[in-house]
Amino acid sequence: MRGGIRPSNAAVEELTKLLLLKIAAEREPDAAVADFGRLGPVLDCIRHGKDESIRLAKAAFRVANGLPSLAARSSDGQAQTVWPIDEPLRISRCDVLSEALRILGSMELGAVGACDPLGTAFDVFLRGRYEHAGGLGTYLTPEGVVDLMVNVGFELLEVSEPEAVGQTFMGDPCCGSGRFLVGLLHEARRRGLDERWLGRGSLLFGADQSASSVAMARVNLMAAGVGAPEVLLVSDSITDRHVSQCRGQFSLILTNPPFGDKKYDSPEGIERAANYIPTLAGSQRVDPALAFVARCIELLAPGGVAGIVLPDGVGNGRAMRELLLDGSRRDLPLALEGVVSLPPVTFAPAGTTAKTSVTFVRKSASEPQKHVFLARADHVGFVMSKGSPAHDPHGDDLPRIAAEIRHVVTDAATWRPSKQVAKRRLAELANLGASALDVDADAARASLKDAGGLEAGTILHYGGKRRARLAGDLPFVSVLHVDELGAVDWSLASFNRPVTPGQLAQPGELLVSLLNPRKFRAAVVPESVGSVQCSAEFGVYRPDIDPYAALVLLQHPLVRRQIAPLGRGTSSSRRRIDAAEVLSLILPPFSESWATQAGQAARDHFDHIATARGGLRELYSCPQSTSIEEHALLSQEI
Repeated sequence: MRGGIRPSNAAVEELTKLLLLKIAAEREPDAAVADFGRLGPVLDCIRHGKDESIRLAKAAFRVANGLPSLAARSSDGQAQTVWPIDEPLRISRCDVLSEALRILGSMELGAVGACDPLGTAFDVFLRGRYEHAGGLGTYLTPEGVVDLMVNVGFELLEVSEPEAVGQTFMGDPCCGSGRFLVGLLHEARRRGLDERWLGRGSLLFGADQSASSVAMARVNLMAAGVGAPEVLLVSDSITDRHVSQCRGQFSLILTNPPFGDKKYDSPEGIERAANYIPTLAGSQRVDPALAFVARCIELLAPGGVAGIVLPDGVGNGRAMRELLLDGSRRDLPLALEGVVSLPPVTFAPAGTTAKTSVTFVRKSASEPQKHVFLARADHVGFVMSKGSPAHDPHGDDLPRIAAEIRHVVTDAATWRPSKQVAKRRLAELANLGASALDVDADAARASLKDAGGLEAGTILHYGGKRRARLAGDLPFVSVLHVDELGAVDWSLASFNRPVTPGQLAQPGELLVSLLNPRKFRAAVVPESVGSVQCSAEFGVYRPDIDPYAALVLLQHPLVRRQIAPLGRGTSSSRRRIDAAEVLSLILPPFSESWATQAGQAARDHFDHIATARGGLRELYSCPQSTSIEEHALLSQEI
């Protein structure tokens, strides 16, 4: 701002121009700057704050931007300057210009593991003030998340030969400023991959619909040592024909696509996405994140891997669960590799506390018995303090999680579960959420399985929501009517008259609360009560055994330990679980005789509770001035 640049986005763009000027001076120091001499010495004069440095800088930038050696390729194959040829340098103060160039001058271009200057500038300058276009959530990925994703992505590829990389593309179809592209490049260098590939850059591919972002990505890659970056400006990465030419050719895609419920309305893009995600068929508007998921699947080569940042509402939503878990798309070779849950603070510096996760998939046949990794990060190295990121005293979980996932992927036999990383068989997953990862819950599941326990789905059946209009003659059960033991206050439920319709439940069925699993509530509809209605927060299950015995099994401490960490939602009191998650719980082993005895014992206890409640209500309704005998006679008369 001191240099006359507003808003923050423009500051990053101006820094990009200065970085291009530095790159040009290093690559072609003898390039002529009319009336001022050679580019290299001219930049030295500017850096030292000589008189007329602003005029010198503007002239030098025009030369640098027009150099053929720094030109990029447009989507139609033509040479294209990084910035439009008439784009000016806008900075207006010599001292700020000199300071900026001195900072840039301290960075070594193209070094192994060098910093990402423009990504760092985004982190520092924007502070949550990024100008999002069209209402889409376009949030800048923190460096720690990028590092985790490139590490895990390369491990999943199991690259050992340089030639394995040279046959396909790596990249990001909605690359923004190129943070993932730079991350891929640095990780490839750390792994000693072919320098000819790194220098040429023709197999590192990015695309974006923002001209400013494309310019930044190109400069970022040049600063990292790529000669001619392959980053295309497109109108829509989901439908662009030049991007489509790379169909089936990506070995690794890492991306953080834009998201926003029903924000994408391209008929062609939605139709293309529906080929991979059938639930989108016929939709007029969809979340662009889902359309990008489909595009990534299309671009992947056989065996290729994609790591995609998604809001939990999308990543663990119905469409993604059907795509990766239910096995209905046998014609589509796509396998889940793992999920890393990120805390809400992750994207707070860029303006959102949306709960997100990274989903890793591979374009290969899904195997139900295959193990996938689940990880939960609670800390990412910073917290928000007075609107800006500050050091998190609890540190950063991401490097440790990346190391553990590497161990899981490369040597699963010697890996041991931790509080933040676990592996599960694909067939055991009821959803794609990793935020519920809990070492105690995993231990409880393992203990019951070792003892011969089976999934609740072997004795319980869920028939979906049975919506029903309000019926004044039926009790209406809410979660508040059920206590922690499973006893229902049927008297209160009989007088409950809510405004919102509920669902129907029959005698002998189980009501299981799907709200706030840490306060588990479940109950049986007794024969004596008959049909009831219950609120939509319940799942209604039909048991194959005595319903009271099924309730006893669900109330077992090791089963409740599995339930407690489940659910989605940022508020602990409003966390919800899916009906299918109840069916995936591991129950203790039992015999038919036990079920009969336990069911009858539980039934007797609930009868005692109901009798006691009735007796207490009768006692409480007796006026103090009236004897119990007189009250009984009065009650009979009434």
